[in-house]
This record gives sequence, structure tokens and C-alpha cells, in this order.
Amino acid sequence: DQELTNLDWAKWAGWFDTDGCFVHQWNKEHKGYQLFVSLKLTDRQPVELFSEIFETSLCYLEDNTITPNGVHYVSKIFKAGLSGPKATWFTENVSPYLIKEEKREYAGAVLDDTVRSKDFNTWTKDEVTRYLATVIEGDGTIQIIYSRYAKNIAIRIYSSDKQYLANLVSIAASKLNIDCKFRKAKTYQTKKGLITMYELFIRCSKKTPINIDFLRSLLKYKVMTLDRKKEKIQEFVNWFDNK
Repeated sequence: DQELTNLDWAKWAGWFDTDGCFVHQWNKEHKGYQLFVSLKLTDRQPVELFSEIFETSLCYLEDNTITPNGVHYVSKIFKAGLSGPKATWFTENVSPYLIKEEKREYAGAVLDDTVRSKDFNTWTKDEVTRYLATVIEGDGTIQIIYSRYAKNIAIRIYSSDKQYLANLVSIAASKLNIDCKFRKAKTYQTKKGLITMYELFIRCSKKTPINIDFLRSLLKYKVMTLDRKKEKIQEFVNWFDNK
């Protein structure tokens, strides 16, 4: 507990708003329901980091699944979780940094308490940077667009929660002066019904360089976790600074 800071909790809140889970599960050994939190991703790095920091097992799973377009494939998932008092401790500490209402409700339900996000006005710049970095890694894509004489970068964050993206636009602009917008991306049919997906996009180029400081901040020590996404940011920043 003493080794983890507010920046760590902001970082893990980003992962749990995108790919984390808070549930009550039946524990056969204790013969009762117990709080369980877990992180599941196709990328090993973040889950392995979670398992190392919180001293829990790293698991690998395979499952037959189907995409919204009807394509069948075998999903390969890495998973790590916490249960009991350790899960309660984690949830209590990460909850103030959860921005997605759905996740706050889940966390509140398992804690038998109302979970409120930390007031946006009290977030520090570093907290917002850590949070957005992991959200980009979890639910985002990073694309470098090449032309004959230049490069542009486009970061997109996807969610079916319109209000969540609106909140991200607000805190990103107020704390980091990030110029970003969101729009409707697509609508598709699922077993649960019709889903509308929205995308938040952050762009940067030589002509519109307003977001370059944010991109540079993502490259700082312990901000990003996924090497494959960090390398794309690094490629663009290197080009921008040396061109």
C-alpha cells in the first residue's frame, strides 16, 4: 500500500475502466460470496505487470468467440485477479479514479457503498496523463499516416458509452490542453441488441502540433505499458522533433 502512489492508482483505473472487472463470486472453500477483481487482455505485458505488483498468478486462457461481423476465431487471453480482502483494498484505492459510470457502479456494488469519481478539478496533470495512457492502450488505436513529405498521427479511443467519452474530452482539455473530439463511429447488431460505438480522436501533425506535448508525456518513464503502442508514439515524436 505504501509503495503505490496516486499515479499508480490513476494508471490502474484506466486499465480497469477499459478491461477490468469487479464481481462477487462464490468461494467454495469459504462457502460464501467473495469480492473478486480481474484484468483480462490479449496483451501479456499489462496483465503480467498487474500480477507482479499485486503478487498474484498470471493465467493464460483460450476461448472460441465471434466478432460483431460474424467471424469465428479463438481468442487468447491473459488474466490475473485478486480476491477477498486484497480485492477490497484494491477496489477502495482505485475507485476514486474510475471515470466510467458503469465501472463505478460495479465497484460500488461489490463494496456495498456509493463510489464517486475524484472531482475533475482536483486531478493533477500527471494523474490524467497516466489514466489516458492506459485507456489508449486498452481501448485505443494508434495510427501513423504517411505522406510523401510528412507524418500525421491519429489516436482513437472507442466506447459505446457516449458520456464517458465526453468526460474524457473535458478532463483532457482542461488539464492537458488536449485538442480532441468524439463522434459516432458505427452501429452493429449483437446478441444483446443494437450497439452504437463512438470514437474519440486525438491528432497531431506539423500543421496542427497542439497535442505534441501530450505525446511526449506518454513517453516518460512508467507512463505507458505496451511496448507495441509506445513504439508508434516514439516513432512519430522522433520524426516531429528531428524534421
